[in-house]
Amino acid sequence: MNKTVTVYGATGVAGSACVDELIDQGLFNIQVLLRQGQDRDRSTLGARAQSDKQALYERWQASGVKLIEADVASHVSLIPALKGTDYLVSCAPYAATESQYALIYAAREAGVERFVPSEFGFIYEWEQFWPMDTEHRAIARQKAFIRRVIELAGLDYTIIPAGLWIEYYMLEPVAVMGDGNNKFAWSSGGDVGRIIPHVLAHPASRNAICPVAATAYCSWNELLETRELLLGRKVARNYLGAEQWQAAYSNQPPGPVKTVMAIGVAATQCPEGMPLWANWNGLHLPEFKGTPLQELFPNYIEPFTAAMQASLNPLSGVTK
Repeated sequence: MNKTVTVYGATGVAGSACVDELIDQGLFNIQVLLRQGQDRDRSTLGARAQSDKQALYERWQASGVKLIEADVASHVSLIPALKGTDYLVSCAPYAATESQYALIYAAREAGVERFVPSEFGFIYEWEQFWPMDTEHRAIARQKAFIRRVIELAGLDYTIIPAGLWIEYYMLEPVAVMGDGNNKFAWSSGGDVGRIIPHVLAHPASRNAICPVAATAYCSWNELLETRELLLGRKVARNYLGAEQWQAAYSNQPPGPVKTVMAIGVAATQCPEGMPLWANWNGLHLPEFKGTPLQELFPNYIEPFTAAMQASLNPLSGVTK
């Protein structure tokens, strides 16, 4: 009998890709948990229009996905909604990390077997102890605490760190972490969602940290050289060490750019021999293929970067 997977935060970039991949994979029964009540949508990239959400729901229902509504801030509402769920996948954005507490309690009461928290970035268990206190390290501490809550609840877990989301780091001049030669795990939001069902289906993922490179496993220099070939020009870049990242972060006013820069601080403070990212899928999921960079850059990364350039202060303030 197939396991049942319920996805929370399903209309975001990773969440919707996760549901679509679950449908294509055909290994699980699929449910989508819809928000009911007063809890607002706190998507990192901005909420989808309601009409777009409705189109998603209708397409998913036509593929056999069950939609369940609950007040996601109320365990009284969540417990019956989660009955029959084997694996609960949270694709909550970082701005809504605390929304997972009610989910964990309700999952325990509903008999859920495994909880997949929204940890699709760094290995937060390590980052929470890094020297400089940044807003991203504060997020790391909360996510590490949520891990303890999952364990306290007696639930199995699967943690899927996915390294750097490429789309957030291509504003020019590109701020490179370190000398650009060390390999990093790179993931686009869509590929993060796509890889979740494959990690879940693997027996080695139970009660495990599975750090993936959902799109590519390569150095900054290799990634940017690929981008240059596709653009037909040089990509402006600055190479920043730990002290430079710390200074730039301290001087940056509050906002989305400062949040992204906090990740650079953590990356450049990572001790030698203790990498923040790995390529778990390269070992355990060799059949999984991320979106080719030759397709991803022109069709997604470049339009995303242009939109960021228009709406945010670019990382041009991050200089040597």
